[in-house]
Amino acid sequence: MPIFRSRFRRCAPLVLGLFAAGCEGILDVDTSGVLTPDDLDAAGPSSIVPIINGVIYDYHEAVDDIVRYAAVFTDEMISAGSFDQRLQVDLRRIQPSNPAITNAVYTPLHQARHLADTTFLVLQSRLSNPDYSSVTGNIRAGMALSKLYGGYSRLWLGELYCWSILSGTYPESAPVLPDARMREALQVLREAESAATVIGYQQVQLAALVGQARAHLWLGEYEQAAAVAARVPRQFVYQAEYSQNSPSQYNEVYAETHGDASPIVTTVGDGAVSGRGFEVFEHFEQFAGLNLIAVRPPGFFAQSSTIPVNVQLLYTRKDSEMTIASGVEALLIRAETDVRFGRTADAAALLNDLRSDYSFRVAVSSRVEFPGPGFGLEPITLTGNMSDDLKVIADERARELWLTGDRFTTSRRFRREAVGFDLFPPVKTPNGGGDDVAFPIAQEELDANPNLTSAQACPADQMIGSWR
Repeated sequence: MPIFRSRFRRCAPLVLGLFAAGCEGILDVDTSGVLTPDDLDAAGPSSIVPIINGVIYDYHEAVDDIVRYAAVFTDEMISAGSFDQRLQVDLRRIQPSNPAITNAVYTPLHQARHLADTTFLVLQSRLSNPDYSSVTGNIRAGMALSKLYGGYSRLWLGELYCWSILSGTYPESAPVLPDARMREALQVLREAESAATVIGYQQVQLAALVGQARAHLWLGEYEQAAAVAARVPRQFVYQAEYSQNSPSQYNEVYAETHGDASPIVTTVGDGAVSGRGFEVFEHFEQFAGLNLIAVRPPGFFAQSSTIPVNVQLLYTRKDSEMTIASGVEALLIRAETDVRFGRTADAAALLNDLRSDYSFRVAVSSRVEFPGPGFGLEPITLTGNMSDDLKVIADERARELWLTGDRFTTSRRFRREAVGFDLFPPVKTPNGGGDDVAFPIAQEELDANPNLTSAQACPADQMIGSWR
């Protein structure tokens, strides 16, 4: 083991016919041309790898969409066009009917979760079938992967949404609040860890541990989070890998921020655009100094001619990988726990360990050039004041986990605390901005799912402009 590589080129998934059965809501699909269980049995063992690749494809497809909209929703990016649907995200005043959020975030995420859950059941049903004995290793690896992506999909549902509801596999009769969804994610990721451990699939095992630590962190179970994170090696990285085969298979963050000779859709805000509330990314100058941002380079232009283009340099190729889980994230979780329990020196040691080779790591992983003299990361000293030191943790996460969706998660997590602080950009009041810190259930789901009413986009005390 592993039978599979930890990262996969995107390829067209096989869609199982039973995935459409019993769906009422966002998962209703046209069943023409999909594979039925009988088709899979007719294909026999040769169907197993394509089925598993479909799970990986769907999850990776969901992740880069999440990252680009999470970036606009927080302060990592601003919308570089005049399209209302993206401006709602940029202004944090999201309508449930927003087609961009429905088609690029809500639907792909739910489909990825559904496919992962159902594929696990399909593979499990074939595990004892003697006709599949030649691919038992692949089946077990696929089961572990399905649990991993099922667990991570649930993490995102808890982190991104005010509440969420499942249909299809494991349907629910009512929406589930974020903390309960996190408990569910934690259990599924424990199952992923167990399945991967049995077969020696270390990449999935470690990714499941990072996910568990992330769930504990959200739930405020800091010591549990740190204990799980301590089991993850610093050098561990688990990535989504993309393809240059066709535009539909590109890393979409790259496609929207570099343009490929097309107008740029999203860019890093530098505070110059009144129509975007003069929004500037909090760490703009530092990131530019670290060669993570190219400031207004020639040859790039935005969909809106009034918006200057500042190009992110983390994903500079069509097939740039995107980190899903890492030992770096695990160290940051441990450092935050140390801060919260007054172990200031231990926290500083962990953070300075990461700062010591940051530019080298990014140069290797993303081909970012080393910064010039005076722009390296020097050691830091924490104050012992928990609020101040948690802000330092947030800043370190902003850099280490830039454009991975973490800014949304960290911002919402800190804001939910009774004595927390707000990392979200200021409300753009002159532009009709709101104070959303979560996404609502999509209108399409509200209309189609019999277990929801039109008023249940978020809990009853919430409304457009204040989703939380």
